Amino acid sequence: MSELQERSEGAVRVLTFARPPGNTLTTAFLESLRARVQSAGRQSAVRALVLESSVDGYFSSGMDLAELLSLPAPRRGESFQALVAAYRALLSFEKPCVAALSGSALLGGWVLAMACDWRVLGARAKISLAEIRVGLTPTPALIARLSQLCADPRVVKEMVLRGRSLNAEDALAAGLVDEVRPEEETRAAALAAAGKLAKSAPRAFSRIKAALNASACDAALWDRSVKEFSDVFAGAEAREGLAAFRDKRRARWEGA
Repeated sequence: MSELQERSEGAVRVLTFARPPGNTLTTAFLESLRARVQSAGRQSAVRALVLESSVDGYFSSGMDLAELLSLPAPRRGESFQALVAAYRALLSFEKPCVAALSGSALLGGWVLAMACDWRVLGARAKISLAEIRVGLTPTPALIARLSQLCADPRVVKEMVLRGRSLNAEDALAAGLVDEVRPEEETRAAALAAAGKLAKSAPRAFSRIKAALNASACDAALWDRSVKEFSDVFAGAEAREGLAAFRDKRRARWEGA
């Protein structure tokens, strides 16, 4: 069975993440996601896009650390570049894009959700951008996007500086998600939201979306962010943080 499944619900294209147990994001998965988003954008019959998960408990738990750690050091930035490419494809998708977060969206999973226009979160799910816990940075571009979406700057600081995860109630209060539903209703609610948005005037919608996302599409900021991530990823803190995560122990920053 494909790790990234595709179907159509009328004019809505649905992409389903199916990589149990946590829908971790490999380079190949992210490249496939980017290609399918771009393909949907070129098809006139597709009026909206939904991202969803078939895995209980997770929309996505983030990057596949096993793959990251298996790569030689000079290539470890490739996974982040693939995440950036998929994120930017979603952000520049001219049609409505809805995230059905029936499970938790963590780290890279939340990055993909932030690129969508509408987010429906399950009542027991959480979101996070807690790269600091493994000695990494979300980068300036993603922190800027989180700040743009969030109604409370204090929540942004809690998430990126302390690695705080938000439950559904707090994510809704902060404006980071648009709806909270019982998990079993999340996918249907996302389809309904996509169907409604698909009825908008297409050209007007695309121009309004571009205006809303203009600051998040700055190429120079993305170039700086990719370089910063690569620099931090090559450092001792990231090596220690990722090793601690793999070994399920507390990171020892003093020796990093």
